[in-house]
Amino acid sequence: MNKIDTNILAPLKNLLNLSSKPEAIRHALIRSSFLNLLARGAGYLKHLAIAILLGFSYKTDAVFMALSLLGIFLLFADVFDSIGVPNLVSARLNGEEDFKSLSALLLTFTLILSFSILVFSIILYPILKHIPIGFSKEAKDYLSISYFLLLPYLFLNFIFHHFGAVLRSLRRFTEYFVGELIFSVSSFIFTALGLYFFRDFRVIPISFSISQVLATLFLLLRAKEFIHLKFYLDERAHLILKHFFYLSALYGVFHLYIFVDRAFASLTGEKGISALTYGLMVVTVPKNIVKLEHMAITALSEVKASMGKINLYIKYSFLISLPFMIGFFILANFLISFFFGYGKFSLVDVELTAEATKYYALSLAFMFIWPILYRASQVLNLLKPVFFIAILGILANALFNYLFVVVYNLGIKGICLATFFAYFILCFLGYLVLYFAQKNS
Repeated sequence: MNKIDTNILAPLKNLLNLSSKPEAIRHALIRSSFLNLLARGAGYLKHLAIAILLGFSYKTDAVFMALSLLGIFLLFADVFDSIGVPNLVSARLNGEEDFKSLSALLLTFTLILSFSILVFSIILYPILKHIPIGFSKEAKDYLSISYFLLLPYLFLNFIFHHFGAVLRSLRRFTEYFVGELIFSVSSFIFTALGLYFFRDFRVIPISFSISQVLATLFLLLRAKEFIHLKFYLDERAHLILKHFFYLSALYGVFHLYIFVDRAFASLTGEKGISALTYGLMVVTVPKNIVKLEHMAITALSEVKASMGKINLYIKYSFLISLPFMIGFFILANFLISFFFGYGKFSLVDVELTAEATKYYALSLAFMFIWPILYRASQVLNLLKPVFFIAILGILANALFNYLFVVVYNLGIKGICLATFFAYFILCFLGYLVLYFAQKNS
């Protein structure tokens, strides 16, 4: 019996390959795709559990709004992670000593940043809580509870991403993706069990924080030999800090669009924020699976982001997204009913989420194109002009939301249309910058 069990588990052990040795990209790609698929599946099951066991209300609106408010701070974790990997790879190629030195410096920066963000998130909350201007006093009370229960999730996210960057720079990809899987699976389990027994919205933020603790502990144990602190400022450190500033806006566009959308969604009444959250989650499934920009960055780097290559990936973006855009627009009600329409998820919840799905789908092609454009800008070192374009795009989203939601009273449809027009402006201006930069070079 033991021999049979061992034989059954052998493929899984080989797949995970949790050794400290560098992995070949080909093998890592297979493992990471498998683990990412499992993580996505657990994420869907978590949202399904919320839909069935809790349904939409001001309580779920408050949880998703709290995640949006903290998303302002979490974008810095994504940026630091993006900067860390290429610099750590470069340091590794220079030698073990340089790698350990830089990883210690980045851990020092990470801890300073995470503690600073934690303090700022607490100090700024009395201002941030007024951003969902349509929330009643009761809804704001739910928001406060959710926000503070999510603070451990916020703090540990920075540390998780740091050690994830260290492991990936050492070609230990599987360990990082196992960490992500731990978060996804544990947050699903804790959310589903907690809601089943308690039917309390506080289960959701608590599950996020506990799961982040478990995932971060796993990466800490896998990269414990790199737990060292060091501080120095040389040319490379100054460059990292400079890129951190510019990339914050570029990487933050998606997060800040969601933040602005949910702030205006608070004006649409109960369930509006929750419906937008689920609608966007459904629409971005193709983008999250394909991850075209991750493949594009290598090809763009090889040809110095030539316009021919940029145009090729824009063409791919439209070809991939167009069938999904049409499918989501036509079949939105059926899809939402099929995937979420059970238990506490009411007919109103289905209709609101389907509306969000239908009109968010209009922006799907631009959601593919924008990451390609700003990665091309990174290759050409055009961070400054594209930084200002990103800021303009965020302001445009806020302006269109005001026009469509406050002035014309279009509700959820207006919020999604605002996102569409803002993304169009963002991508159009980003493309023009790249075109004229290369034309004049």
